[in-house]
Amino acid sequence: MPKVEAISFLNRDGLRLYGTLHTPGEPNRTLPAVILLSPGVKMRVGPGRLYVPLTELLTSLGYTVLRFDFFGLGDSEGDLSEVMLADVYNHIEVGRYVEDTLCAIEWLATTHGFKRFMLGGLCGGAVTAVLAAQRDSRVESLLSLGMNVTLSSNAVTPAKYLTRAELDSRRQKYFRRLLEPKSWWRFLTFQSEYGVIWRSMLRMFVRDKPAAQQPVSEEQRGNANPLFPPAYLAFLARGGRALLVFAEKDRLYSEYEEKFVAFYREQLEPYQLQIRQHIIPYANHVLTFHEWQREMLEHCRAWLQLPEIRHGSPA
Repeated sequence: MPKVEAISFLNRDGLRLYGTLHTPGEPNRTLPAVILLSPGVKMRVGPGRLYVPLTELLTSLGYTVLRFDFFGLGDSEGDLSEVMLADVYNHIEVGRYVEDTLCAIEWLATTHGFKRFMLGGLCGGAVTAVLAAQRDSRVESLLSLGMNVTLSSNAVTPAKYLTRAELDSRRQKYFRRLLEPKSWWRFLTFQSEYGVIWRSMLRMFVRDKPAAQQPVSEEQRGNANPLFPPAYLAFLARGGRALLVFAEKDRLYSEYEEKFVAFYREQLEPYQLQIRQHIIPYANHVLTFHEWQREMLEHCRAWLQLPEIRHGSPA
């Protein structure tokens, strides 16, 4: 039976961070230790306790797992000073919790002797993992659920930054609501997102060029996170491996494809064998339904059992 214990350690500002350490019945220190990073402002169990079945899978395969709360969240000490939630997310996306993650790595290395690490998480936890991996070469692999490659503070101007896929999805919703009186009421009383409606309708008359033919510009990339590409590419360049799981109905998938892959396809080409990607059909951001979670766990299981993940063979 896995051993479950409450733990705590200090971050570099002297704040005490609290977490849960899951150790398999027969610990294997040659495997990488896994640290699951909190998404957004959620606690260490994840939305809908998503990290619980993921932890159970990991320990069943022999991995030791640490889940902990970042400062200012859950049980950990500290406060968040932001008024707007979008600003909290934005600070996470540019590395607010990287130092806490590095302290967790050091705590596991010092107290339990681990030399290899895997970082995982959903959304904000996924991008924190990438930024932390850039700073610590002991991180060999990333288990990403819904990688976020944009900055949230620009959410106040949605018409400017929605991807093509998001605009097409919005247009379909608008057509479905044409017979709803309350939708017309919102439109006629100036409560609708007119910029989004206009751009989504224009999409009916625009034929997309292949991504490779589209010029790279700051306007096109919009609110893309400038810290993500160099961190991710540096991780891959040193032989790091990544599993990227996306939900089909999550905007993060189209943003990853249109605001990162489309502009870095050439740089990514040498690392294709190091990256596994899977899209869960019809799923939403937090994988609400059990069938979506089961599909995620099945793909995680297959990836976690690869020899290069378990033993760290060179890329």
